[in-house]
Amino acid sequence: MGKSVYTINPDSPSVNGNAVEVKNGILSTTTGENNPKPEVGKFRTVLPQILASTAKNFLLFDLGMAVAFPTIVIPALRGLKNRAPDEFLYFTPAQASWFGSVAYICQPIGSVLSGIVLEPLGRKRSMILVNIPHIIGWLMLHFAGSLEEMYTAAVLLGLGVGFMEAPIVTYVGEICQPSIRGILTSCAGVAVMLGFFVVYLLGTVTTWRITAAICVSVPLATMIAICFVPETPMWLLSKDRKEDARKSLQWLRGWVSPQAVEKEFQEMQRYSANAAKCTSCQKTQAVECGHPPPSEWMKLQELMRKRNLRPFVLVMLLFAFGQLSGLTGMRPYLVQIFQAYGVPLDANWATVSMGLLGLLANIVCMIFIKFVGKRRLALFSMSVTALSCLSLAIYAFHVFPAGWTSFDVHKEVNTANGLNYVPMLLFFLLGFATSVGVLPVPWILLSEVFPFKNRSLACGITAALNYVMTFVTTKTYFNLESAFSLPGVILFYGICGSIGALFVYFFLPETEKRTLEDIEIYFSDNKRKLTDIHIERFSNQQKTEKSSASRQGIENAAFNESEK
Repeated sequence: MGKSVYTINPDSPSVNGNAVEVKNGILSTTTGENNPKPEVGKFRTVLPQILASTAKNFLLFDLGMAVAFPTIVIPALRGLKNRAPDEFLYFTPAQASWFGSVAYICQPIGSVLSGIVLEPLGRKRSMILVNIPHIIGWLMLHFAGSLEEMYTAAVLLGLGVGFMEAPIVTYVGEICQPSIRGILTSCAGVAVMLGFFVVYLLGTVTTWRITAAICVSVPLATMIAICFVPETPMWLLSKDRKEDARKSLQWLRGWVSPQAVEKEFQEMQRYSANAAKCTSCQKTQAVECGHPPPSEWMKLQELMRKRNLRPFVLVMLLFAFGQLSGLTGMRPYLVQIFQAYGVPLDANWATVSMGLLGLLANIVCMIFIKFVGKRRLALFSMSVTALSCLSLAIYAFHVFPAGWTSFDVHKEVNTANGLNYVPMLLFFLLGFATSVGVLPVPWILLSEVFPFKNRSLACGITAALNYVMTFVTTKTYFNLESAFSLPGVILFYGICGSIGALFVYFFLPETEKRTLEDIEIYFSDNKRKLTDIHIERFSNQQKTEKSSASRQGIENAAFNESEK
């Protein structure tokens, strides 16, 4: 275990004559002989954080199912695969492209709304309410009698997915200790890919309507699970609910006594109080801030400051390269792409295998992120996705005729004298590499890089813009493949992935085993070069000095406006 999320002051208060301290992430008391006596063991300290993250991961399981659902619906309604004898709905290629992407253009609306309502409602309530549109959406899909109902259900699922992002990423970032924050945050990817795998599997063994009916049970179970976890201490402190915040922290650190969390709670109060001050009071290190709270417009202006813009640009570019690395645009059409490449495995089961590999990749990410860090993981995965796409394009250019697309019905496919297992293995490698780092790392960073004062709104806006890019990527895939052919569009993705690997190498800092305050200080330093990617670890006194120094000379028009 590492330090607690908030670095503790060296001057330790005493409880019943014993000093309270945090060592290796364990809350303990020391006697006069300086022998540490932990109140709870390591396992009990970590267990409640795992339980709270698991309850949150039910949301992400539902999210994965919603995103994967078009993959099993499109081939069925286009008559390519698994079409039920009594099915009366039908998709044209253009209608299929809209169904595969319309949810993504609605997700930004949900993301922005989540950023706005997250602060007044809190993380816990937001995570409960978000299940309502998904329950309605799954039921509409099961009983759909027209394409309009299908599109409406997709819109509801998209709104729900977008609304999930801000409460999810802020919740796990605020409840976990730095030593396990990376692991527990990466569990989100495991939950998402488990949703992918389950939907792909259900879509192979049963109809898409029955799959939708089964999916209804997940948001219902999620609402129940979320009721048993606490609100984040940081949000409760921001609402001046100190006792509730203390009880929440006691729950999250192993159901311990108030004395066991006293030092961490005091540091948390200091951090929360400092984050609530306006910039002028932060620069002067005023004890209290008497200025009125900022309006929503002022908060938007605050987002334009460098310490918010730098992490925003970093995460957005990571999202962009992740979208253009190949798998995101192709995902709704995986079944027909496997058929176009003539892979030896049944196209449906090949898609199930992709889902299973994605699940395993996220488990690998969860295990190894603590040891190798986010930067190395992202660099490895981006490089492998680029090489996979480039190899797939070279294979297709040599084997298939010019203008080969997956949207045409191919009665016979060139198997390259039995070498058709090569593209199948390359697709599997692409799916594994994408899920081990390209997709999860930007979401993990999203919960860490923004200052607490604007974290909710910044996360909501960033997630919204990411979904706009996802909509563009999935909606334009049909047009790109029609214009450049199947190998041409995959070659384009390979080139974009190569550029993304270079971006990660030169500009992505390592945030693993750094506290949220260390990361905030790093992005607040205006003198730091973009290629200076080392985030230092500071003591509590150094943090106070650095935080103050980094704000010197920075003008905040939004808060200065309120002082006039």
